[in-house]
Amino acid sequence: MTVASRISVGFGVALALVLALTIVGLGWFYAVSRDVGAFSNSADISQTAADADIALRDLEVSVRDHLTYGDDQSLLDATLRHDSISERLATLTKAATDPADQTALAKANASLSDYWTAVQRIIALRNDRNTRIITALEPLVSQTREKLGQLKNAGGVDSSALAGDATVAVLLMQEHLSRYVERRDPLDAEAMRTELANARNKLAEMNRYLWVSGTRQIIGEVGDLLAKADDNITRVEATVVEEDGLRADAMAPNAAGIAANIGEVRRRADGGADGLRSALTSSMSGYTTIALSVGGVILLLGLLAVWLVQRSVGRPVHSMADAVTALAAGQTNFPLPAIRGDDEIAAMARAVHRLRATAEATERERQESDIQTSALLRDKARAENANEAKTNFLVNMGQQLHSPLTDIIQSSQTLMSELHRLGVTELATDVEHIQWTSEQLVGLVDSLLDYAKIEAGAMDVCLQDFDVNRLLVEVRERSLPNADLHDNSLDIAAAAGLGAMHSDFTKVRQALLNLLDNACKFTQSGSIVLGAEKTERDGVSWFRFTVTDTGRGFPSAQTGRLFQPFVQGGAVPTSGKRRGAGLGLTLVGHYTAMLGGDIEVTSEPGQGARITLTLPAIYQPPAEERSLQLDAIGGARPLLRVASHKPMAQLTP
Repeated sequence: MTVASRISVGFGVALALVLALTIVGLGWFYAVSRDVGAFSNSADISQTAADADIALRDLEVSVRDHLTYGDDQSLLDATLRHDSISERLATLTKAATDPADQTALAKANASLSDYWTAVQRIIALRNDRNTRIITALEPLVSQTREKLGQLKNAGGVDSSALAGDATVAVLLMQEHLSRYVERRDPLDAEAMRTELANARNKLAEMNRYLWVSGTRQIIGEVGDLLAKADDNITRVEATVVEEDGLRADAMAPNAAGIAANIGEVRRRADGGADGLRSALTSSMSGYTTIALSVGGVILLLGLLAVWLVQRSVGRPVHSMADAVTALAAGQTNFPLPAIRGDDEIAAMARAVHRLRATAEATERERQESDIQTSALLRDKARAENANEAKTNFLVNMGQQLHSPLTDIIQSSQTLMSELHRLGVTELATDVEHIQWTSEQLVGLVDSLLDYAKIEAGAMDVCLQDFDVNRLLVEVRERSLPNADLHDNSLDIAAAAGLGAMHSDFTKVRQALLNLLDNACKFTQSGSIVLGAEKTERDGVSWFRFTVTDTGRGFPSAQTGRLFQPFVQGGAVPTSGKRRGAGLGLTLVGHYTAMLGGDIEVTSEPGQGARITLTLPAIYQPPAEERSLQLDAIGGARPLLRVASHKPMAQLTP
């Protein structure tokens, strides 16, 4: 009998035993399932009620977090919790058959609706209050302070002191309002009203001192502003009172009602489940006795079939397995299994003989491969040492050059001032050229040092808050000499009041300076525009900085190459000035990756270029390092993108 036949007989016996056991099991299952169905329904109702109770606790926590912090995530969590409770109540309503459970669930649904309505009303009140404070009250306070400042400068010592006291009272009023909204302390509300009255009293007293033309009108305008502030404060107080009332009269009672009704359903379900559990336990005892008896007989027959298969198949196969294991471990000096008969096991034995011969040949090839691998590792170590030596050379060279170049710049400035004083204009121009060239060399040294730090992994991100509009003005002023050198105009296209940015100011500024420097180098007698705008991406604020020029441009296929280190694009400028070491755009790419942003490049030969940096308004450390790539890897966002080109005349300023 072949091995396959022996295994088939063994499996046939096992299958017959399994079928017999299955028939017994089906009979047992049919008998038990009648009791299990009722028990399972009660248990499911109890578990669903418990899940609904937990979801209610989570809903209250999420609502409390949102009312405390006002973030979108907690509101989303609260909405999901509310939907979860609604689904579980709907499930309980379908599963419950007891009229008392139906009544309790109807009350729970009504309480949940009232609770959620109160939550939405409170959220609307808070949004209205915050909007009123930001868009109405804060501008009123700012205008009032401005008007009081005019009054302070329009009179004598007394009127100046009164205007200053009124300004302090307005600021204290605003501070007490913020405290009242945050802490709900009546003392803050009283102090807020007191400071408002104090400001009005100072204004009235000022009216008796100031007689300069136009001051009466300003005092009247301040009075109107205070009246409007009073009206807004009253409305803010009303929203606070209404919110506290909703919390006490709607949220808390309805939450307690939901919990009480769900608990009532759960208690009844637990009581029914306990009764069914006792009945099921007694019935299962008899069923189990029968199943164990039949299963014992079947087990003995199965063990006999296993022993027969093991004797005729298992032992020879185990011998083959030992031989294959030895070969897998690289051992070739072991006794080979004997070749007997002409069945499948004999064929396996012949295969093991051939496998050992193959293993011996493979071992020889592995030894040769180890020799080649060792040589490659030595070459890799030499390359890494050379790269480290290059980085150390750049750092040492930069440190050695920075100090003498700084001395040259300072000496050139002193000498140029002295030559201008003596009227030696021609020599002063030459000295100015020396100073300009030294500054260019210092910038080159700084770029080399920054690149060396990036390669060594020693570049840190230093965070601070800074105004974007001021940054644009500063960058333009520092780039104007370079633009004038190439007869270019340099303008800013950005809306006023873009706001603040929390990021590395030095890296953002240097990135924009490098982009402007690059645009100036490759644009002759043209125009360069530095633009900025604030955008939203996935609910997060971002700033888009755009540098557009009318230079000669470059093909889109060269975009990735321009951001490689020590690579320079285009021909030598006609001015004859040096173009640098090819690190400007490389540093821009590294800075952008470190700050979590991305770059968009658009250009065509002869039509200019536009490079856009998109940076988060609030810095968040990147989850992983991002390489300079044109295409996304997996689901990651590419750092560098190439877009279709539009000439500057088609762009909206």
